[in-house]
Amino acid sequence: MTRLLGIVAIYVLMFVGWVGGGLFLLILPVRAGNLIHDSFGLFPQVEETDAGKKLILRAAGLGLLGFAVHFGFMIGV
Repeated sequence: MTRLLGIVAIYVLMFVGWVGGGLFLLILPVRAGNLIHDSFGLFPQVEETDAGKKLILRAAGLGLLGFAVHFGFMIGV
């Protein structure tokens, strides 16, 4: 029973991580973009007036949320 709970906990943590990351990108795109820029240098710095960069980050957030929903349905089946 303990091993089963460990496996379930891993999948729950993955689901919560993808949902949390997706919501972070969707709700706070400026802060998330600057965090990505400061941590990895993969995305240019985002200002409040950068509508295109915020749109790209929000689309990535929706993608993560969509993946989390798909993951949840596939695990739940």
